[in-house]
Amino acid sequence: MYQDNQSTMAMLKNGRSHSNRTRHINIRYYWAKDAVDQGDIAIDYLPTEEMLADILTKPLQGELFVKLRKMLLNLLI
Repeated sequence: MYQDNQSTMAMLKNGRSHSNRTRHINIRYYWAKDAVDQGDIAIDYLPTEEMLADILTKPLQGELFVKLRKMLLNLLI
């Protein structure tokens, strides 16, 4: 699984911190943590500029839109 949020990656690898900012995380988080611990999924960093899923989930403009559209249509070599 590719991830561009390094805080999320750290929480999946090291466990949830006990700060007020993470208290809202629900039980689904623990499923993901268990899957990483068991080796069922691997978390890899991918810069935001290369995150292909963003073209399907965010309103993009300009060069980033064109780049991701080409990647989606397999036009980049």
